[in-house]
Amino acid sequence: MIVKETFNVRRTLPFIWFDVLLAASSAIAAYLLVDRAELYWFELPSLLATVMGTALAILLAFRANTAYQRWWEASTIWAQLTGQSRTLIRVARTITDAKTADPAVDPEVVRAWQHDLANRQAAWAHSLARQLRGQDPSAELARLLPADEAALVLAADNRAAVLARLQSQAIFRGYSSGILTGLDNFQMETALAGLSTQQALAERMSITPIPRPHDFISRLFVHCYVVVFPFAAISAMSTSYRWLVIPSALLIALFFRMVERVGASIEEPFANRTQDVPVTALATNLERDLLELVDVQQRPARPVPVDGYLW
Repeated sequence: MIVKETFNVRRTLPFIWFDVLLAASSAIAAYLLVDRAELYWFELPSLLATVMGTALAILLAFRANTAYQRWWEASTIWAQLTGQSRTLIRVARTITDAKTADPAVDPEVVRAWQHDLANRQAAWAHSLARQLRGQDPSAELARLLPADEAALVLAADNRAAVLARLQSQAIFRGYSSGILTGLDNFQMETALAGLSTQQALAERMSITPIPRPHDFISRLFVHCYVVVFPFAAISAMSTSYRWLVIPSALLIALFFRMVERVGASIEEPFANRTQDVPVTALATNLERDLLELVDVQQRPARPVPVDGYLW
């Protein structure tokens, strides 16, 4: 996620160079053909540029808005799974703390169970974040899980789902050992069910892009417009100022292409790009919160932006 307020214009050139070059070529051709060679039949009605520009602006606005809605939905999904993870560990801590008053329950066993549950939930968040980005979660799993559990999870196709299963099994082990009683396990299973739903929503967001024809048509229309614009705009200019069609075409190309690229860059919110939802940082912050809920003092440092980007 971009958190800085200023940008290096040169970093945008790889995304816009083709349209700028196309606009420059078309504008120079229009100027030479109409103004210098006086081939006025190359002129197009200025109304054409107005109508096409309006239609293109509406199309690009719709595309950018759709892409932002996807980004915002992804951010909302992660916020919900963060809240549900905190609820799970908070409820587990509150319920099991009450069991330590029972002489038959060893407080150290309760504390160890709480820590394991919190570590496993933090590992689930890291595993899901890495899974959505197509990255390897080995480092986080080795740090948070016992060796046997880490090996089991790493061998799975859907690691987050396996971790959810291990959480469920840990809850019922707590019930069988007397750490949990009554309906305690069902309260926590409800939280796990909510987390599984959020995981499915995040996975759906990750593998389902905006329809490709919509993306292709948007780019094609931008290309067409930057070619047509100079030949339509030059007909509305007086003879002395026809050279202005060249910088005008460059500005138009820059504007429309940047709007189109902004929409394209945020339509995949888990793609590990500078504009995506910073799930790695969010997972680290969640780990800090979960470990704090069970009184673990050794926690990872809070993530900070690097060169204006938060990952």
